[in-house]
Amino acid sequence: MLKKLKNLLFRHKLLSIICILAFIIIVMMIYIFFSIFVGGTNKYGNRLEGIKSVEISKSDLSSVKKKIESKDETESSKVRLEGKIVYIDIKFKENTKADDAKRIAKEILEEFDEKEQKFYDFEFILYQDKEDGFKITGTKGPKTDGISFIKS
Repeated sequence: MLKKLKNLLFRHKLLSIICILAFIIIVMMIYIFFSIFVGGTNKYGNRLEGIKSVEISKSDLSSVKKKIESKDETESSKVRLEGKIVYIDIKFKENTKADDAKRIAKEILEEFDEKEQKFYDFEFILYQDKEDGFKITGTKGPKTDGISFIKS
């Protein structure tokens, strides 16, 4: 059987070489496909490099939430961490002014130490539930000094 296979391969050298090359190319294409589309288990890739040295714990986030909700002007809040972004949503009472909301957001940012502020992005959503209430978004990146507010 082995002898017949050797004779067949030598008789059709060009066809054998083409088949071997096609097999190698198919294996390489499958490898590239899986590395690009399936990748690893980390959906962030290498964007979270160094996060262990500046990690914000869940207890830190819950203490920030308690600090927000202890303010007289606030009604409720949500604080969550996804990757390198800290999302802070604050719902304010009806009598709160937009400038007071921005001031509170700046105070809340100070709850995070300088190292955390230089590593994470912060996204603020400040709003009131009344009909003519304000809706303000603010962002603070790792390389910026303060929050940039956009009135929506």
